[in-house]
Amino acid sequence: MRWPSVCLGLTLLIVVTGCSKSQVATVDFSSTIQPKQPLPEKYMNIAVRNADVTGDTQEFDQKKWSTMTADLIQYSLQQAAEKYKVPLKLVDREHVKLAMEEKDLAAAGLTDSGDKVASAQLQGATAVITSKVTIKIDKQKGKSSTITDLGSWASGWHGGGGGGGGAHSEEVEKESRNIAVQCQFQLKDPATNEIIVSYTGKPMQEYTKAGKTSPFFGSGKTEADMTPRDKIIGDMVDRQLREFLVKFIPTDIDATATVKPSKHEMSAAGVRALVTDDYETALQNFKQAIAADNADHRSMYGAGVACEKLKKYDEALKYYKQALSFEPKNAEYAQAVERVSAIK
Repeated sequence: MRWPSVCLGLTLLIVVTGCSKSQVATVDFSSTIQPKQPLPEKYMNIAVRNADVTGDTQEFDQKKWSTMTADLIQYSLQQAAEKYKVPLKLVDREHVKLAMEEKDLAAAGLTDSGDKVASAQLQGATAVITSKVTIKIDKQKGKSSTITDLGSWASGWHGGGGGGGGAHSEEVEKESRNIAVQCQFQLKDPATNEIIVSYTGKPMQEYTKAGKTSPFFGSGKTEADMTPRDKIIGDMVDRQLREFLVKFIPTDIDATATVKPSKHEMSAAGVRALVTDDYETALQNFKQAIAADNADHRSMYGAGVACEKLKKYDEALKYYKQALSFEPKNAEYAQAVERVSAIK
C-alpha cells in the first residue's frame, strides 16, 4: 500500500523537529543563610499582624491574602525556632487584639500609631511584624488560531488516500495574566514604635506559571484553598519574606535555575554537563562559549549556576551580574544576583 504524500511530509516534520530541540538543565539550590546581625534577645517575643494588602483587589481575595501572609510569616518563624534552636516565642494571634482601622497605616505605608502597636505589648509581645503586600494583575488579551475541522483531511488519512479537503481554523480569544507582587515587612518595637528591621522588596513579576510550591503553601491546610494564580502570588510573597527574615534569623533559601543554551556549541555542551552534575566541566564549556561571544548572556548565567553549585560565590555573582547587564528585565537573572548576594 502506498502511503499518502501528506503522511510522509508529517513524519519528516516530526523527526526534524525532535532532533532540533535543545536540552535544558534544571538545577536546584538549597542553602542556609545566617543573619549578619542576630536578633537581640529582648525582641524574641513576637506578634505577627495580618498584612495590609492592596492592588487589583477585584482580581484576588484581599482578605484571604491578608491572613495567609501573616500565617506564612508565623509558620516561617516557627520553623526557624525549631530547626535552629532560636529562642523565639510567638504570641498567639487570636489574643493579639490590634485594631483594623489604621489611619496611620493608610497614610504612611507601614507605620502604626503608638497606641495601636502598644496593644500588642499588652499581650506579651516585645516585637511586632507588620507587612504590606501590593499585588497587580495585568490581563492581556489576544487572538490565537485553533483547528476546528479535520473532516475530509482525516478521512483521506484513514482511508489510505490523500484526502480532498484541508483543516479549518478559527480565531479564538486568548488571555494571559502578568502578575507583579511587591512586599514590605517591618519588625518593630511596640513600646516605642521604633523600626528594628525593615525590608522593601523589588517588584517581582511572573507570567501565569507557578514555581516550586513552598512547604507552607504546599501543605494540605492551604493548598486546597489556592488557585493557580494564588500559587504564583504565594511563591513571590514567600521569596520576599525570606529576604526579610534572613536579616535577623537563620533562613533556608531554596531556588531552581533553568539553564538554556545559546547557539554556541560549547554552551550546549555546558548545559549537558549541568544535567549530569559535572559542574567543573560545565563551567569550562560556558567559559569557552563566552570567550567566543562576550554578549552570550545564557552562557554567563550557566557559568554562574555552575559556580554557585561549586560554592564559588564571588565568581557566580560576577557571571550573574554580567548576564543581568545584557538582560536587565530577566527575573531569574535578578533573583540569582539577590540570592548569591545574600549568601556572600
